[in-house]
Amino acid sequence: MLRPTFLGFETAKRGLTAAQKGLDIAGQNLTNWDSAGYTRQRITQVALAPDSYRSRYATSKVGLAGQGVEITGIDQTRDVFLDKRFREENGDLGYYGQAYTVLADIQASINEFNPNTDVGLRSCMLSLNKALQNFAGNAYSETHANIVMTEFKNLTQTLQQISSKLQDSREQQIYDLEISVGDVNKKLQQIAGLNQAIMESMTVTQDNAYFGPNELLDQRNLLLDELSQYMDLQYENNADGTVTVSVNGQTVVSGSKYDKMELMENPKTGVVDLRWISSNETVNLTTGALKASVDYTNGRGPNLKNPGESTVKGFLYYQDKLNTFAQTLADTVNNIIPEVDANGEIKKDPATGEIIYRKLLGAYTVADDGSGHVVFDQPITADNLSISDEWSKDPSYIIFEKTQNGDADNKGKYALALSQTLIDGTHGFDSNGEVFQGTFLDYVKGYVSTLAEDVSFAENRRTAASTVSNSLQDSRDQVSGVVVDEEVANVMLYQKSLSAASRLMTAMDEALDVLINKTGLVGR
Repeated sequence: MLRPTFLGFETAKRGLTAAQKGLDIAGQNLTNWDSAGYTRQRITQVALAPDSYRSRYATSKVGLAGQGVEITGIDQTRDVFLDKRFREENGDLGYYGQAYTVLADIQASINEFNPNTDVGLRSCMLSLNKALQNFAGNAYSETHANIVMTEFKNLTQTLQQISSKLQDSREQQIYDLEISVGDVNKKLQQIAGLNQAIMESMTVTQDNAYFGPNELLDQRNLLLDELSQYMDLQYENNADGTVTVSVNGQTVVSGSKYDKMELMENPKTGVVDLRWISSNETVNLTTGALKASVDYTNGRGPNLKNPGESTVKGFLYYQDKLNTFAQTLADTVNNIIPEVDANGEIKKDPATGEIIYRKLLGAYTVADDGSGHVVFDQPITADNLSISDEWSKDPSYIIFEKTQNGDADNKGKYALALSQTLIDGTHGFDSNGEVFQGTFLDYVKGYVSTLAEDVSFAENRRTAASTVSNSLQDSRDQVSGVVVDEEVANVMLYQKSLSAASRLMTAMDEALDVLINKTGLVGR
């Protein structure tokens, strides 16, 4: 029994097609070896199943083997488990990376960590302590009294500057968060669009195997990688080629549909919040850069004041600590040097009999009546602390003269008390329920030290997360990345396959030529 005449040609043609496609894919891999998100591709080919040959006279029991090769699709070399692990770790990297960025901004605002600077709180306190010591030894010196006033001015101005920088940095963080939210929304939209394009381009083989448009799949996978750094996400690959994306149980991408988030800010408390537009529900995150931004923007430490605040030590925490320093400083210096009346006698409250002290510090605000007068009856914060008008107009305001009844200050006891209280006195600094016992300088050192520890912790966690993330990425690259030497070897292999298939076709042509043109010519 003779097989079909042109079966050999068909077999050779299939070999040529497979080899040519193999060369195309190898070339695609080589030209995209450093393209972001590109996944190595491989042709999927199987031997063509033989069909039985039937004729009018007989049926072959062997079948027509040797029908060549068939390409069933172009596949990607990916490990879904590694993808999942990488994206989970990428969320932690995003969180601690953003936490470190925010804390570094706070650190820069406080300006205590630059060895070349002499304008920080510690430097101001040291200069003030020196001026107070000199004043204690020269209690009636207007020169030393003026120096003390100048150092207090420097201290209050430094507090105002730090407070202003903290507020500016927080506002910048909110602005950056809004940009990040916009970027997340854009990526969700792009994933939904790619879902639609991939679903329309999916190829289904005879054995129900799905082969998608690989370049579009790469784009979507890259978007999922980038999105995972913003927030913790879950995703499910569907049979139609689409992917369903969820955030903590909330479906945000399904087919070609997607949800958006928006940034909300409470005008009264300043607390920021992320909400889904479709449901107006809060975006519940457990990790990622977005959560870090929200946490540290609303971070007030262990004792919260308003709904939506975070227990991490963020902007609000360090602002509260600064305000506590300002309030404690004002309370202290405003209860040391007594006021005297027109007769030179120490003033006392008629109702309680308590001594009335000279008000050296207060909250700097301007009256609402348009007069431009400075008012000192507001709650004291680092942002508004200033020396009083009385002291500003008269540097000798802190010099206490002896009274008519003999209450003499000839030894400078009030100047000494001012010096000792501010330099060596132990005070209770109550910052939103967090109490610190120590001197003013100790408080500043503790304030700076706490921030340094927080920065160091965030940096260490970021480094650890980066190490794990890089390791997982290396593992992914080993599976999905292009190895140039391997692809060059594949090019040579497919080139040889192409040559072999061409030689087979030539051989079949020569055989067919003999069969057609030379058969039956014997004896002629």
